[in-house]
Amino acid sequence: MARTRRRPLAVAALAASASGCTYLTSNDQVLFTSEPPGARIWIDNQDTGRTTPARLPIGGLFGFDHEIRLTKAGYRTAYRRVDQHTEGYTSKWIDGVWDLDMPPLPLFWTFGDMLTPFALRAAIVPGELHVRLYREDEPLLGFERLAAERAAAGTR
Repeated sequence: MARTRRRPLAVAALAASASGCTYLTSNDQVLFTSEPPGARIWIDNQDTGRTTPARLPIGGLFGFDHEIRLTKAGYRTAYRRVDQHTEGYTSKWIDGVWDLDMPPLPLFWTFGDMLTPFALRAAIVPGELHVRLYREDEPLLGFERLAAERAAAGTR
């Protein structure tokens, strides 16, 4: 599967690098669990050496999406995707509106807006990934069945 990269808005990145009052936060941890436990965790075709349950740091402020694969002997391989979400935030003045009757004062700002008017927030979604693994001898269900039917129709 193709690996996609998402970049935050250039304006937010510029504001974050230019400002001394910038708040950066990132939730980069993902909890991996499976039923049954003990599945090997692969991230972007790289073996992590860990098995479920495990909490791994895979995100970051300027991270990207990841392909997850869980494998266990006697069970079908499960594929999932986790997405990197990054957003920029800036406290605005009154959007350029100015008049003698209304000076451009940010009266609606909170104390947090005054302290850190620029922010970058990032999270890896979902933060908890639970996968039920199916035995190899169990029948295919849902999307797995549709994919198998399409593959069979394409080979005829």
